[in-house]
Amino acid sequence: MENIRWIIGKVKPHFFLLLLAILGSLLQSAGATSITLLVKGVIDDVFILKDQETLVRTILLLLGSAFLMQAGFFVSKYMVSLASEKVLKEIRFEIFGKLLYVPYTYFIKHPAGDLISRIVSDVEKTRQILVDHIPTLLREPIVGLALVGVLLYRDPLLTVILVVVLPAMSFTVKYFGSKKGKHLRRTQEGTAQLTQVLSQTLQGIENVKVFSAESKLLETFKRFNEKIFRSSVKAELYITGNTALNYIFGYLVVAGVLFYGGFRIIEGGLTPGDFISYLTALFMVQPPILNTQKALMNLRGSLPVVERIRELLSLEEERSGRLEFSGLKESIEFKGVNVSADGRSILSGIDLSVWRGEKLGIVGHTGSGKSTLVRIIPRLVDYGGSVLLDGIELREFDLKSLRGRIGMATQETFLLNASVRENLLIANPKASEKELWEALRLAGCDFVERIGLDSVVGERGYSLSGGERQRLAIARLFLKNPDIVILDEATSALDMNTEKRVLRNIFEFFEGKTMFIVAHRLSNVMECDRIVVMKEGRIVEEGNFYTLVEKRGEFFKIFREGKMV
Repeated sequence: MENIRWIIGKVKPHFFLLLLAILGSLLQSAGATSITLLVKGVIDDVFILKDQETLVRTILLLLGSAFLMQAGFFVSKYMVSLASEKVLKEIRFEIFGKLLYVPYTYFIKHPAGDLISRIVSDVEKTRQILVDHIPTLLREPIVGLALVGVLLYRDPLLTVILVVVLPAMSFTVKYFGSKKGKHLRRTQEGTAQLTQVLSQTLQGIENVKVFSAESKLLETFKRFNEKIFRSSVKAELYITGNTALNYIFGYLVVAGVLFYGGFRIIEGGLTPGDFISYLTALFMVQPPILNTQKALMNLRGSLPVVERIRELLSLEEERSGRLEFSGLKESIEFKGVNVSADGRSILSGIDLSVWRGEKLGIVGHTGSGKSTLVRIIPRLVDYGGSVLLDGIELREFDLKSLRGRIGMATQETFLLNASVRENLLIANPKASEKELWEALRLAGCDFVERIGLDSVVGERGYSLSGGERQRLAIARLFLKNPDIVILDEATSALDMNTEKRVLRNIFEFFEGKTMFIVAHRLSNVMECDRIVVMKEGRIVEEGNFYTLVEKRGEFFKIFREGKMV
């Protein structure tokens, strides 16, 4: 019931359109009942009494009734579809908006394939509920009830018998609906897993080919593809079986009615017109009843998909403080900071003070916690302990104002499938043409002079080399000109000469700004005011380049291993 209430809540703002749809259903039912009632006159007065005037009048009324019926169907179907499409538009926007504001750590734990499946596949299933099932349930029962009224008017006894027998069909709704729902959910889960495999394969197709991993990925794809096949076939089995049983039941009812009606006509208790009118209403009432039953079954079977969407929309968003962050005045202090994920400690007991305008280098082996440490500053990672900006706890600051003063470039660059200009304007939407070219010059993006600002970079920037993508990301930093600059292996794809030139520009441009530089290469940290060395989630050494070399400790080991060249 919670899922039904949720759907009703989404449709409620468009109640006026639903009222128009109900009005259309009433017009449709009026036309349908009129047709069944007019049939008696055709049989008794026209075919038997041969009244020509009645023939003309009845044909005109039949045409008018048919037009009224179809006009009502059009209004009902279109209005409820319009309301449904509006709801779907809002749901899609709400899901995307929710994903933009959930914590960064959520995306680490949940595969992109599953999220894409929920946005695309699950919303499409919800579309079937809103555009197909709900319109049917709003329209068909009204038409069916009107036709049942005609049946009661023509022969109350027979109709009562039928009404008592028909509820037996409700048992098939419950049984087949629950079975379909179970297998539909399995289909959606399999689709999510399949989407994940597709996403990973397409993103890493280069490595797939180099490592000749095609057969392994084919086997994985085959397993999930088979899961979808089995679930889909079983779901379709219950849908088809339910439909077949309904029609068999319908044929039995019609056969019984024909026997009863023929017997009454032979006895003289019923005119042929009455009986044909009753048969017409009976035949016309079957589609609404069957469609209603089918819609109920499909609705019941589709509700698990609604549950998946509700789970996504109920995710807790990032918690933002209320204080406006207007820039760093004195220092950033880490006091007893720790970070854990899935029961594993990533950072432990971090105590560190970084002064405004200081350039801090952070080094350590892979997995030492370097990237996690710097991601705490823009609050991408939740943490225990305390992080103070000018003596104020980091959590107290409004996220938008905080991140508006922080710039970050990593080795994993984010580029839209859009022009160079559009990708740059993410950092500063008001940047002038002159500012764009200056940022590109400082980042060493000389390749843009060749391709132009309005050249499309392709999905994930695939039309550019790895170094070109990184330089474009660094150009954003220059455009944003933040108070706090974070470079996390941001020049890993650049050659030595280009890296040296770009880093020199970064140090000069951001002179007086607070900088965090995560790096393996010596060239990235030699100019830093201070370097911290991390190992297994802890800071084990601290000092400038020369004092750390003289200590011959962890930093010296990393340097001697050739990790900083």
